[in-house]
Amino acid sequence: MDENTSPRSGEKTKRYQGYDVNRVMARNSRHKKPWFWKVLGLSLILTFLIIGITCAVALRRRKQQTNYLSKINESNTLDTILEDHSNATVTLSYTGLKDGNDHTTIRFLKKSKKGTLFSYLKTEGFEQDYKEVFSGEKLYRFDGNFTYFYGLVGDDFDQLMTEIQEEVFQVDGSESVKDQTESSNLMKAVLEYEVQAGDPYTKLYGFQTGTVIQKVLTIEKDTLIVTSDVETANDEEIYHYTVTFDGDNKNPKFYRALKEMDTSRKCTVTYDAGEDNEEKYEFTFPQDIYFTLLDHDDYKVYMDENCTIEFTNTQMQLQNPESDMDLYMKKGE
Repeated sequence: MDENTSPRSGEKTKRYQGYDVNRVMARNSRHKKPWFWKVLGLSLILTFLIIGITCAVALRRRKQQTNYLSKINESNTLDTILEDHSNATVTLSYTGLKDGNDHTTIRFLKKSKKGTLFSYLKTEGFEQDYKEVFSGEKLYRFDGNFTYFYGLVGDDFDQLMTEIQEEVFQVDGSESVKDQTESSNLMKAVLEYEVQAGDPYTKLYGFQTGTVIQKVLTIEKDTLIVTSDVETANDEEIYHYTVTFDGDNKNPKFYRALKEMDTSRKCTVTYDAGEDNEEKYEFTFPQDIYFTLLDHDDYKVYMDENCTIEFTNTQMQLQNPESDMDLYMKKGE
């Protein structure tokens, strides 16, 4: 043995540990195949890029749909449907209601040159159907026997206007647009809405959360006014909305009769009687008309200025129709 290669005194010799095949192969693989890590990195980048593009497209489409539905709502109000038409008739039909009271309402609408709204409403399917005329700030209702006069006091006028506005078509805003086709002057749009907890579909129809409602809209291409909305759930029609324009000038017989009568009877209503903000309203109506008073924020109606004798429904119908009336409204204590 060469003296230069022999171990020195006190020095340990390194033991032979064998050949680690797996370690060498892994090392050689990394050295010889650097493309593996590059491909893996590129794949991850492409995956995130695709996900990002998909989300961006979905968000953009949802924004476009939201804008589209918002424009439909803006184009369907009481003012817009009467803007270019002499009158409009709005029909609402409900079927499959959970209380079984399926019904239809038909409302005829027109505005005078001065902007006064005239509305004639008919109901079909209720236990007691009625016909109703709203003109200016006066409301008349005919139940087949009597014509009732409702003097619109305080918030009642605004409430009635709100109810009429709500009958004109509006989308919820949560619908998704599934399809749309066009013809020369009309569009047909198919929307889908998923029932949410506590919405009208759960309250009126008793549908379970998650039920899909399909809405098929017929829309005027130029104005975006919805002339028809047919809604179905589980392949059954549950609601039908239509609006038609420029029909016959509908003035119901009972209202025409009122116009021909002597309207010499007056009713003066003192609102917030005896209070600092007391106001008086005066109404004129036909002599033989009957009327009732709507409930209004805990107010009571009295026959005397001191508000001691309450005015009841019975007294309203038995009063002398040839005399004027003074009524006093005061909040119950």
